[in-house]
Amino acid sequence: MNKILIVEDNELNLKLMKDILEAQSYYVDTASDGQDGLAKAMENEYSLIILDIQMPVVSGYDFLRAYDKKVPVIVVSACAMENEVNKAKELGCVDYISKPIQLVEFLNTVKKYVNK
Repeated sequence: MNKILIVEDNELNLKLMKDILEAQSYYVDTASDGQDGLAKAMENEYSLIILDIQMPVVSGYDFLRAYDKKVPVIVVSACAMENEVNKAKELGCVDYISKPIQLVEFLNTVKKYVNK
């Protein structure tokens, strides 16, 4: 079973992404801040991590610096300036989606990294 972790501090965005993925039969785990997300990522096995950048306690950048597993990380963030995208990719994210998310782009990006 493919298990996806969503790390997002905005409750509405978190629920939206979770609902979209569960409707596609993915198992979804969530964390509402970077610290909790990093702990879950280190303790559990995931096929994919979806990560926001601007979060309290541990930012998405700090998450990427600390996370050392070989699971793909997709950043979904309102910070879509070229330098922000490049920084996230330099720190190890495999793809970057700008908010607000577009359904088809979001699902196609997830499917690139997770086989059902």
